[in-house]
Amino acid sequence: MFKNKLTFVLICLVFIVSACGSSDETTTGKKGNTGGKAVKLTFTEPARLLSVAPLYVAIEQGFFEKEGIEAEIVSGGGGAQVIASVLSGEAQFAVSGPRSMFTPLDKGEDLLAIQSLNSALTYQITLSKQYQKKKNVSKDSSLEDRVASLNGATIGTNLVGDSGDVYTRHLMQMHGVDPNTLKTVKLAGDGSKIGGMQEGIVDGGIASPPMGLQAESKDIGDQYKVINTSEEPMYGNMVWEAVFAKKEYLEENHETSLKVVRAIGQGMEFTRNNPREAAESIVSYFDGIDVDILEESLIGLKSTFKGYGEMNQEAWDNAQDPLVEFGKISGVSTKQDTTEDVIWTNSYIEEAFKK
Repeated sequence: MFKNKLTFVLICLVFIVSACGSSDETTTGKKGNTGGKAVKLTFTEPARLLSVAPLYVAIEQGFFEKEGIEAEIVSGGGGAQVIASVLSGEAQFAVSGPRSMFTPLDKGEDLLAIQSLNSALTYQITLSKQYQKKKNVSKDSSLEDRVASLNGATIGTNLVGDSGDVYTRHLMQMHGVDPNTLKTVKLAGDGSKIGGMQEGIVDGGIASPPMGLQAESKDIGDQYKVINTSEEPMYGNMVWEAVFAKKEYLEENHETSLKVVRAIGQGMEFTRNNPREAAESIVSYFDGIDVDILEESLIGLKSTFKGYGEMNQEAWDNAQDPLVEFGKISGVSTKQDTTEDVIWTNSYIEEAFKK
């Protein structure tokens, strides 16, 4: 009887110790360079985007695996789905434009951005050749003239009132063009925007690369006549496609968060220095897009893959101010404190890449 009781007590102790050592992270049988079990993490993104290429490259080039992480990406559903996934715990990290953070922050959610995949706004506004001729703009036209050509234009965007819509209207306003003259039409995906230009339904489309090159390859637009929003100095220094998570998760999983930043930072460096190899490694992420177009687009994005994703307050202000200015469209009405270590921090990057 005594032996039976002792056995029962020992079993209970084992269960208690096991429970105390549990974590909210999922582990798998794979091992990283630490020799332990791999941590399985889920990243959520609003859509498949080439501006997020360093994340994809970090997965395909094994940078996450070397850190002992098995990374999975859940894509689609827009910014609302991104936030829902992070707040519910279905995903540990989000990779999305800053706008995705501002609404939940306004509602009291405690989120923190720890890295920015792009140091500038990556949107391009591609105009059909027919519309360019109508507005008498060319590759030699000034940015002011190209922006002025948007007066009265009908432009396709993923969702009316989305970030592309808002940042385009703010660009027009900065150049003295009435943003109310712009009409936006919901055309989700590059194919539908290009098709809309072919059919004459829209005069152009707002999207990140590679849509401009795709339009040119179909003889619809000309890459030299595309408006690169980063040409505007304000948009040339801007947080875009930020990596963020709940503060509580980051604090409880500090070492894992450092590994995430390190893996993505290495992905940024690799993409910047090896665009062809990067394009070849992620071509399967972009069905129907030629690897040469991906490579050329990554070369065009090279300057936005700066450093390891460090951020600054001005870049956050430049991301936030247009959204607040056009709050009726964006739904962002409250200005967040953009001082470092409030809603964003470089501390994880500094620690992950310290000499």
